Amino acid sequence: MMPSRISSCKLLVLSFCLCGLFLSGCAFDSGMIDPADGRSRRDAAIQQKTDQPQTEAARRDVMMPVMSSINGRIRAYEQRVEEWREVERKTATMDLPQEKLNRIDECRSHLQHILLEYNALQKQLQQETRIEAAQLLAGNSLLQLNQQDIDYLESGCGKFLAELKNATQPSASATPDPQIKAAFNGGDYGQVINLYAQSAATSGQTPAAETTFQYGQALLKNHQEAEAYKVLNDLLARMRQQQGQDELLLKVLQSVADLNFGMEANDEARKNYEELIRLSIEKGAQRDEWAGLQLAALMPTSTIPPSEMKEYCALLKNYLAYVPKRDSYNVTERADKFLQAYSASPLVPNVNLIKKATKQQADNFINQGVARIEVQAGERTAPPSQFPATGQVPGDSSRTGIVPVTGGGPVAAGSDKNLQDEYDRGVALLQAREYDKAIERFNRLQRTAYEAKARPQLEEASKLAAQDLRQKAAELFVRASNNRDPEEKRKLLLSSRDLLQSILVKYPQSGLTDRVQKNLSRIEAELRAVEASGAAPRPAAGGGAYVPPRTGTGTPSPTLR
Repeated sequence: MMPSRISSCKLLVLSFCLCGLFLSGCAFDSGMIDPADGRSRRDAAIQQKTDQPQTEAARRDVMMPVMSSINGRIRAYEQRVEEWREVERKTATMDLPQEKLNRIDECRSHLQHILLEYNALQKQLQQETRIEAAQLLAGNSLLQLNQQDIDYLESGCGKFLAELKNATQPSASATPDPQIKAAFNGGDYGQVINLYAQSAATSGQTPAAETTFQYGQALLKNHQEAEAYKVLNDLLARMRQQQGQDELLLKVLQSVADLNFGMEANDEARKNYEELIRLSIEKGAQRDEWAGLQLAALMPTSTIPPSEMKEYCALLKNYLAYVPKRDSYNVTERADKFLQAYSASPLVPNVNLIKKATKQQADNFINQGVARIEVQAGERTAPPSQFPATGQVPGDSSRTGIVPVTGGGPVAAGSDKNLQDEYDRGVALLQAREYDKAIERFNRLQRTAYEAKARPQLEEASKLAAQDLRQKAAELFVRASNNRDPEEKRKLLLSSRDLLQSILVKYPQSGLTDRVQKNLSRIEAELRAVEASGAAPRPAAGGGAYVPPRTGTGTPSPTLR
């Protein structure tokens, strides 16, 4: 029994082994690798693992110079942007003009744009897995970025940055210059300009706003409108960023707005007048009708003809530059001419204000001169407010002890007091540029004890009057030289000649006789040349009958000097 039982166990084990092999064979049919094929697959997998880092390393090697260059540019530009930010922090406490502040913003923005472009390119190259595509992207983008680098270098921003970094910090609170203030209040505008230039060259600090305003006004009074506008406009930008000094801010804003109007920058003028009115209301200042009238004339609905507006702008510039001692009633007379020519103009209220202001200033100047004469004479018979508000010096009959004189003869009364008074009146007229009237006064002192004292003043008045006429003659001569119409040129030359001839007749004491004779010789030569060119001569009235309307100030020719 034992052998048969053992045989049965062996048969059972063999059956299980065969079954296991059968099952294993079923499993190999679905996923089993053939020994030969398995070796090749294993080698391919190993090669794939080896090639992947080699490809990545090759990619890094190819792009390394490009990425290094980009990273270097990014670091450099980040440093420069920070430098610009530091400059902006520094200039926040400095009184830089608006044009420099705009330049800082422009350079910093330019730099930030380039930095953004480099950062974007760096990110794209890091994300790109294909070497060929990365190389193409880098090549195209770097060409454009290199050009932006060049544009920045050529823009001068680097030099400007260096200048700002080396700039000394000005004192935060400059005080008004007392000398400039005294010169300004005294109407010595030339001295204001000189003192301001000296102060700017030596002090190394930004002048006080009040001092800068006085300098800008002095330039304006000197008919330097463009320079005055630059100074006052920069001051306005500075004051807009500061607190306090509301009254001065309104003055500066009005000056800039008026200059805008006079220089025919209508859009800027309108904006500034609107701001002026708004700030006046906000700050509780007394509202001036001037700003409202000026703004109304500049509104788009205004129907003022261009020629009329141009004439008003010329009047406005003369009003802004008005100096009573120098201009007397000239602006008032020009305002009267505008009112006569454009009696129905919407600008009539504006012109009336100009006329009123300049007339009052001229009256005050004359009255002050008369008051000074009375003080020197030791007697006052009437307060200055009672003198006539005209461009004429009060008549002799307004003073006790003065003999009325209707002609040009000597003073009839012989007292020293009367002679001194007559002399002082002549001096006042001379200072007011009323040269002909001053000459008349000084002529009355001939054959009197004051003849020797009056003679230098008479000569000075004659010289200044002759210079004025000679300047006008020079302007006509220049216009004639630039005129291509022979007949028009001849008329201009004749008018210039008439003015010069009148100098010889009216102002023999001017000391300019020789120069005037030379000028006349030159004009005669020009007239002969015009006639020789074929222009038909026509009779011309003497005494400067033909004076064409002026189209510009012109520059006197050296030949008429």
